Amino acid sequence: MKNSKSLLSQHSFPFLLGVVLALPIFSTSCRPVPEADAQTPSIATEIITLQTNLTKNSTEFVGSLEAAQIAEVRPEIQGRVERITVSPGQSVDVGRSLLVLKADETLPQLQGSLAALDVAIGGRENALKALDIARAQRDTARSDLNLKIINTKRVQQLVADGALAQIYLDEVLAKQDAARNSLKAAEEQVAAAQVAITQADAKIREARAQAQSSGVSLGFKNVVAPIAGVVDDILVKVGDYVTTGQPVTRITQTDIFYLNIEVPAENANQLKTGLAVELLDPSNRQYLATGSLVFISPTVQSNAQGILIKAQFQNVNSKLRDGQFVAARLIWGVQPGILVPTGAISRISGKSFVFIVDKKPNQKGQLVVRLQPVELGPIQGNQYQIKSGLRTGDRIAVTNVLRLRDGAVIQSQN
Repeated sequence: MKNSKSLLSQHSFPFLLGVVLALPIFSTSCRPVPEADAQTPSIATEIITLQTNLTKNSTEFVGSLEAAQIAEVRPEIQGRVERITVSPGQSVDVGRSLLVLKADETLPQLQGSLAALDVAIGGRENALKALDIARAQRDTARSDLNLKIINTKRVQQLVADGALAQIYLDEVLAKQDAARNSLKAAEEQVAAAQVAITQADAKIREARAQAQSSGVSLGFKNVVAPIAGVVDDILVKVGDYVTTGQPVTRITQTDIFYLNIEVPAENANQLKTGLAVELLDPSNRQYLATGSLVFISPTVQSNAQGILIKAQFQNVNSKLRDGQFVAARLIWGVQPGILVPTGAISRISGKSFVFIVDKKPNQKGQLVVRLQPVELGPIQGNQYQIKSGLRTGDRIAVTNVLRLRDGAVIQSQN
């Protein structure tokens, strides 16, 4: 018994010594850490305080844009393409040379017309000379007839007095008739010369018109832009032979575009020129341009009971194209509301949420966010209109939202 106690005491001493030595270490490791020293990791995000903004009451339509003016370019003469002076996509002004045609038969035609004009002018000059001669001959014949008439009267008096025989009177009368016939012939020559001048004038006009036409045709060898705009694809190459009226390219005016929209007839009372219309890219909802309503049809389309309206847009940033498919938002009016950046919206199971900041920090003084369901309205620029779920004065996180979760601790980057 004594031995067993001594053995126990021999084996227990080292064990007890180890326990005693280990107690300070164990008690130190199990000491509770003060709460202020154990901050939960936070996520940096930007916070905004929601304010009342002007939101837009709008209706969205779809359609395709059309340029204000498109001009087909067609040569007015035929010929072979000698030179092309522009490139597709190039902006040009009115009258800018697009391509040049070889003169072909136009130059010989012009030279022939000018020669015919010279001949016609020469013919008129000859007719004028003939008229002068005919008039001189007419004047001479008229003077001769007047002398014959005077002489006849004298002879008649002498024959009546018996101083001369009747035979002298017969001779004088015969000469008087001959002089009268000569005057008539001279007057006919004058008339014929005047007709020749009239004919020469007509030939001059005809020759001049032909020369002018040939000259214009020669000028048409330079095919120019009928309007200012952008050159479309060029359909011919150097060396190609083109005919009169053949399309070679087209010019599209790109500074103004129009969009036709068919609005339901029940909106007729809301329609008025000047209403704002916003354009969006239907694929990514990117804002394109803002225009205004410029035309409202006075009639209702019988097939769809719609009213055709037309909106006009300035292509300020060159984002618009002819035939471009767009979404058009017709702005009926504005009213107070809340707008939230599109990047602040999270979508979970087909529903929309934002991360709203709790009004009070947690026990450690940290900001906490909660998922808040919201009902979205239309996009306005790069912001969503909020129909319900938020109020003015609420604070929401707008950056790093993909890293956030319900109850996450955040740190403001503002």
